[in-house]
Amino acid sequence: MSKKSAWAGALVAAAGLTVGGIAVATAADNPDGPPAAFAERHPGGPGKPGRPDKAKLKDSTLVVGRVKTVETGKLTITKDDGSEVSLTTDSSTKLRGGDLAGLKADQRVTVRVKDGKALNVALAKAHERGTIKDVNGNNATLIQVDGLQTPLDLSAVTEKPKNGDLVAVTGTVTDGKTIKVDQLRQLPK
Repeated sequence: MSKKSAWAGALVAAAGLTVGGIAVATAADNPDGPPAAFAERHPGGPGKPGRPDKAKLKDSTLVVGRVKTVETGKLTITKDDGSEVSLTTDSSTKLRGGDLAGLKADQRVTVRVKDGKALNVALAKAHERGTIKDVNGNNATLIQVDGLQTPLDLSAVTEKPKNGDLVAVTGTVTDGKTIKVDQLRQLPK
């Protein structure tokens, strides 16, 4: 073993003993909680602040469905099982990427709910890959890898794909089956 290797090994061992000694000493100071070394490496753990909204999301649930109505202070969702839920909203209710007033009936959403109040609303995005078929203006069909065929609305896409193109699309489902594409990426063949 060379002198350099021996010194490097000694330095690594000393660093390990120092860090381990700090964790043991911290655990002795606070035997009921996790060691500080744990808290420093794991965001949101004791000793390190996590996301400020994390405490607000505790004991919340997730509602998935379609917007039925949007009114001032109220959002009604038709859940996937057909039942409806009315939720209160206020200025602290956040819509990812927009304003609650911009929500429209039949848009698919996921809503984080606590005590009957909508905390966060997100428009559900569809992500699919496949081969383009039957391009006709702003309409086309996507044949997915599993063979399913999905209608596409390409009105928001500037560069239209051609029949046979392999693509990845992202968008929103408008009528329960058609994806209104907001992003289209050509994939290598």
